[in-house]
Amino acid sequence: MQKKIEGVIAVPLTPFDQDGNIDYTAIEEIIEFMIGKGIHGMFPCGSVSLGPLMKPEERKQVLEFIVKVNQERVPIIAQIGAADTRTAVDLARHAQSLRVDAVASIPPFYIPTDEEAIYEHFKEIKEAVEIPVYAYNNLWTGKIISPRLFKRLVDLGYQGMKDAGENILLHYNYLRIAPSSFNLLMGNETLALPAFAMGINGFTSGTVNAFPELNLELYRSFKKGELEKAAKLQQKILQLTEILSIAPAISNIYACIKMRGINFGQPRRPLRSVSKELQEEMKEKISQLGLLEEPYY
Repeated sequence: MQKKIEGVIAVPLTPFDQDGNIDYTAIEEIIEFMIGKGIHGMFPCGSVSLGPLMKPEERKQVLEFIVKVNQERVPIIAQIGAADTRTAVDLARHAQSLRVDAVASIPPFYIPTDEEAIYEHFKEIKEAVEIPVYAYNNLWTGKIISPRLFKRLVDLGYQGMKDAGENILLHYNYLRIAPSSFNLLMGNETLALPAFAMGINGFTSGTVNAFPELNLELYRSFKKGELEKAAKLQQKILQLTEILSIAPAISNIYACIKMRGINFGQPRRPLRSVSKELQEEMKEKISQLGLLEEPYY
């Protein structure tokens, strides 16, 4: 039976040591931290996970380790997208062999392609595996999935999509086109509440690595019908992401995880660690939001 994938889906960051090697001890610690707080699923090897900065073999090893640590406690959607179709298909088959709950792929990036080429790319991935396949609409790729292409993917048998396109009107259009069985996930915690209001079942988050309580309480408040509280929590998430924008946001999340007492290493180059001065500035502002002490929201 397929697990229902909904709620707060964490995009676990991948920590690296000074030499750029993957720190598996820190991966285990952050996963146990988030699962212990109550996350509902994981989306490893995505953008915030720095999947594009890892070699395919590294991505396989990270996914294998996360599956092992998870022990089927929460559903896993493995991000297997790559610039070339062959690598994406290989990663999808590997993920299936690990019995993850689904795979997801961004469109092929960097190389110019037309919509037909993107469709064929997605089609090869779908035909390569038997588990559910999700599309991954990501603004950073420069290849936004059009409503027309989205409809073709639904007809092809895609069962869901993570939409990190940051366009709420386009998100609503996807929701209108999709059948009720299709699992459309909001791919950005800053738009979680308006997406929930229109009927989606879950959202992915990078800030959940450092601040799971805030993300989870937003979800719980909405589910309980406490809309005024949910709106305040959404505003707090917006304030948090504004603070994170003082330096590259992904690097800042690494620093925030350390604020929670987890020795988490650093991002991989070309990303840099945040300076001590910026860390102190960020810590003061985050503390003022109440995110570093109970009840954290």
